[in-house]
Amino acid sequence: MNTHLYQKSGLALMHLARMMMTVKKGDRLQTISEYEKEIGFARGTIQNALNRLKQAGAITVESKGHSGSYVVDIDYKKIWAHTGFDICSGAMPLPYSKLYEGLASGLYQSFQHFGAELSMAYVRGSRIRLQMLAKGAYDFVIVSLLAARQAIESGEELDIAMEFGPHSYLSKHILVVADEKYVQIEDGMTVAIDPKSTDQWLITKRLCEGKQVKLIEMPYSQIVTSIMSRRIDAGVWNLDEIKEKELPVFYRDLPDLEEIRDVSVAAMVTSRANKGMKHILAEAVSVHEVLTTQQQVVNLEIDPSY
Repeated sequence: MNTHLYQKSGLALMHLARMMMTVKKGDRLQTISEYEKEIGFARGTIQNALNRLKQAGAITVESKGHSGSYVVDIDYKKIWAHTGFDICSGAMPLPYSKLYEGLASGLYQSFQHFGAELSMAYVRGSRIRLQMLAKGAYDFVIVSLLAARQAIESGEELDIAMEFGPHSYLSKHILVVADEKYVQIEDGMTVAIDPKSTDQWLITKRLCEGKQVKLIEMPYSQIVTSIMSRRIDAGVWNLDEIKEKELPVFYRDLPDLEEIRDVSVAAMVTSRANKGMKHILAEAVSVHEVLTTQQQVVNLEIDPSY
């Protein structure tokens, strides 16, 4: 056997499979000549790779003569098996709440049922996660729908692969205050703000509009302890952690702000440069399964597993 030709054939199959991750039913495939130029292998090697995908049941193609060849059916799970991607990597917030533990557990379970391995990193700060995604460190990240839309609107080359619905990311944000007399942000206050957390930053800026306050930049994790020690007067935080840890703090509900309602929705975000990942995630991740597992963890019906 010619090992060199065998290696070329395997590489051609891998690259072609990765390109097929970007197509869907009804799409017109590129010609063999076009694949030849893009992948860099000979026509015969490309044709053999395409035939192997067809024989594996990964893709069904219909030729329409001069109009070209069109995708009749595609099985992304079988395509994935030929891409050379053994592990899918993601990042989400530190699992300090039952909602996050449940979300992580649901994602792992969904990937397991799909037949793919998931490696998850836990990174505090949506801005950090999105920046790492853009650099290619992860295949996807979990942020709030608000943070995802803000990043895309600012021109970042990202896509929202899926949404998990209201209260899948957190129940709600609240305003934590150092003194029971405070009912809202007032002039003269010192207020915590975390520039690495899109949600916390945007909500805090909105609440402080028109107020004469001093904004103190600090990591999200230090906000409550700083309020409890009265080093600052107030800060926006996650109600889930307050309740689950039974922290002895005063807090107030936030006003109903239209522009921040998406903050409770968990969103899975991919980079547009990572061709085809959005398609494979749509196949690998069942929103229903993730949410069902998340609720079971929250209700203490099952132990978290991630």
